[in-house]
Amino acid sequence: MSYVVLARKWRPRFFEEVVGQSHVARTLKNSIEQDRVAHSYLFTGARGVGKTSTARILAKALNCEKGPTTTPCYECTSCLEISQGQSVDVFEIDGASNRGINEIRELREGARYAPSKSRFKIYIIDEVHMLTTEAFNALLKTLEEPPPHVKFIFATTEPQKIPVTILSRCQRFDFKRISQHDIVEHLLQICPNEGIEAEEGALQLIARQASGGMRDALSLLDQVISFAGNHITEEQVTQILGVANRTHLFELSRSIVKGDAQQALLTLDEVHRYGYDLQQFSSEMVNHMRDLMVVKVVQNPERVTTMTQSEIDVVLPTLKQVTTDLLHRYFSVMIEGAQEMSRSPYPKLIFEMTLVRMCQLEPLVGLDLLIDKLHALEGSLDDVPLEPMVDSKKKIESRPVVEPATPAPSNPTPPPVQASPTPAPSPEPKKETPSHVFTADDPSELNNTPLDDAISAAPSPTTTTQATPQEQPDEPAPATPEPIEHTDEDESNPDFEQLDEELERLAMEAEEEDMLGLDSEEHENTHDESMRYEVFSLTDTERNAVTQATALAPDEESDDEDDAQIPLPELDIAKDGRQDSWKKIVDYIRLTHAPLAATLEHAYIEELTEQHINMTFAQRYSPFVHDDKRLSILKEYLHRVLGDDFNVNIGTRFDDKPLPGFETLAQLRDIELRQRRDTLADDTENHPVIKEALELFSPSASRIMVALYED
Repeated sequence: MSYVVLARKWRPRFFEEVVGQSHVARTLKNSIEQDRVAHSYLFTGARGVGKTSTARILAKALNCEKGPTTTPCYECTSCLEISQGQSVDVFEIDGASNRGINEIRELREGARYAPSKSRFKIYIIDEVHMLTTEAFNALLKTLEEPPPHVKFIFATTEPQKIPVTILSRCQRFDFKRISQHDIVEHLLQICPNEGIEAEEGALQLIARQASGGMRDALSLLDQVISFAGNHITEEQVTQILGVANRTHLFELSRSIVKGDAQQALLTLDEVHRYGYDLQQFSSEMVNHMRDLMVVKVVQNPERVTTMTQSEIDVVLPTLKQVTTDLLHRYFSVMIEGAQEMSRSPYPKLIFEMTLVRMCQLEPLVGLDLLIDKLHALEGSLDDVPLEPMVDSKKKIESRPVVEPATPAPSNPTPPPVQASPTPAPSPEPKKETPSHVFTADDPSELNNTPLDDAISAAPSPTTTTQATPQEQPDEPAPATPEPIEHTDEDESNPDFEQLDEELERLAMEAEEEDMLGLDSEEHENTHDESMRYEVFSLTDTERNAVTQATALAPDEESDDEDDAQIPLPELDIAKDGRQDSWKKIVDYIRLTHAPLAATLEHAYIEELTEQHINMTFAQRYSPFVHDDKRLSILKEYLHRVLGDDFNVNIGTRFDDKPLPGFETLAQLRDIELRQRRDTLADDTENHPVIKEALELFSPSASRIMVALYED
């Protein structure tokens, strides 16, 4: 007897045996029990999910001699003939090879006659979407009002290709893809009956490769049995199917998150040496990146992923090191690389470059964070007096060049020199200061920057020592030397190159130290008291009180650090509430440290009492705020403002959704601005000048621009 493949041998015989399609089985069973069987059905779904098998079970249930029944007997003549494909009243038609109008005409003529032996004449048309438009049109009338003894069962994988006129005449059942868990459970039942010992990990690989189709899973199991025999291991499945072990996927994702491109390339090379199909492996990698995203955002990921619980436990430590946005970028880059691999003759090179690109991805910085940094940089520049910027080349040329003293003449007696009146020096014309040059009120401040100190300390390569007239009283004054023209060789002097490097280093250090415009323990506060930000949210009385309190504050250079607190204006947290009290504190801080206040405007104040404050920042601010140096500076200054005994807790919110009632000052300001804009629009629309303009111009004018001035 010839061998029967597992997909045919283990075809389901009853509705309950159709794996993963309980919704279809229950509906069909109830319709048979309630005698509400329709005259036409349409079964849709992916390949190998049980459409044709369900159609055959329905045909047996309707024509069984003990029926119609929900459980065919498989003993009567009708059941046996349908199972063997020999029934004269059940027609299985291939829609791909019988797709013309002539075949449908024959079907329509045959449907007029009563069945020979069975209860119903049943037509099962597989891949019905392959029929031509003319064939569908010829079937419309018969399908709408068939004889009572005729039943139609259509099956297709592409229901979108079927005309709506056919769809409206059928009861449609959508067959779902079978889950990986259900496929593994079914294979575990089949293997003992076939005398096969299989590891569960091996069956999981087969189920994962089947992509939700039971027929594909059984065909792959047949192939693996032919290769491995009666004992199937996970390693054998990876060899015969050409799929990579999940361990390689975990290693690759771990290397990508760590940014280790070297380890990622080594892992890919190992996969390639094992003979795995790189195109298939890239598809597995795309699905793996999708699974990582699902595990990151879904509370119970085992429902919607192909990963087992043990695999989820393996990837959880890796996911704690990466954000959702970065995972989404990983997925986008990987899917682009997989698509390019399918079109390129060099798939391995494309895969390698894709992995390197993924390892080099960095978390994106939010626009709000960049704006805060710009505000901080602006505040730090406002508090630093700058001298006019001078071109380095002009500064070098402007240095005096002194020639060495010429030797004295042989005659020691100099000729008499007649005294001549010295003309008064003419005043130099006053140069206009460019509008873009910063000036300082105190001229002494122009030469106290690190850049000027470096310039002053640098040796001049063209300056030499000359004897003064007091040291050589008997020698005549040397003739005025001619000015020396500077050439390109002078400008490339090594001393000047060293000076430029020193200037660049000092500039980078200054930019790094003053990025926030904040004070630290190593740097004293050098903010100019006259250059403070105006606080528009304070009243004049509150602003004067704050100014007086700041003026009466003890000197920060005092030896007693405990006396260096700056007193706050009078606060009543119980009366003013949490938001208003915090707003007064931030407005007060803005008087002396505007950049710090700009950062605090984005803090969620979850609790504020007389003894402590709990604040959190959104996740996108975490890399900026929770830097070690910035966090210590932030807490230090809040302690200076609120008191050393005041407890300050600063955390991070991993949920960027706004908190109703806990809005940040920046969010409140945006809300106020939107309200003011809407109010201004309403007031402008009802303004008398606008109404007068509408009366003056034609009513069809869609826009009128009016400039309003106040006396």
